[in-house]
Amino acid sequence: MKRNGRELCLPGILALIALLATAGGAAAQLTSSFFQADATKAAHPAGVLSCRGPLKLVQDVAFEGVKTTGYNWSVVGGGGEGARFDPVPVLSTTVTVTAGTCLNAHFSAIVGSRQTYGPGVAALTMFQVTVTPLGAVAPQHLVGHYETPYGVYAPSVAVEAERDVDTFGSNFFTAVGTQPGAIPPGTYKVDVWWAGGPIGGGGAIGAAFVLKLYQG
Repeated sequence: MKRNGRELCLPGILALIALLATAGGAAAQLTSSFFQADATKAAHPAGVLSCRGPLKLVQDVAFEGVKTTGYNWSVVGGGGEGARFDPVPVLSTTVTVTAGTCLNAHFSAIVGSRQTYGPGVAALTMFQVTVTPLGAVAPQHLVGHYETPYGVYAPSVAVEAERDVDTFGSNFFTAVGTQPGAIPPGTYKVDVWWAGGPIGGGGAIGAAFVLKLYQG
């Protein structure tokens, strides 16, 4: 069988996850279910949100290989809005947006299960997609997340892989303008953050990460 330097064997992956799983601080006490509201924390107004515009530009960024993280969402001090994700984004790119348009994002990945890849991998994998103005440090999540998982403000989407791996996909958007929840025109860094889910501890393993941005 032909091999190359990008190949990462299963024993090496498992050893790396076990090492990374020891990283981070002490886990916080959280509720036991994902859908927990916090009425004091809501960036986007309640109700149906929408954004319309003609498609003008498509922009893609991807990493097809295997990545792991030992970061668990229960640990405060990481990256993303709410600071509960691995400080190093799994994907990053930049985009320039203009007033009166929409920024749409689609993110997908293949996520590994705890059953196959061991206790260093959490049962749940959490993701967040944000925009941050260039030169700023505070990211803002796009519409399409649940804002208070486990009763904590750290907007997330999540998936639990069954047996070996599952493919995850999710859509996000934001309006560009001055209305509530929108972002002003300008150039932004777009980041995809990830972490293992908080219940039971552990990090995450995945591959074939793709972020597709549409403007219109």
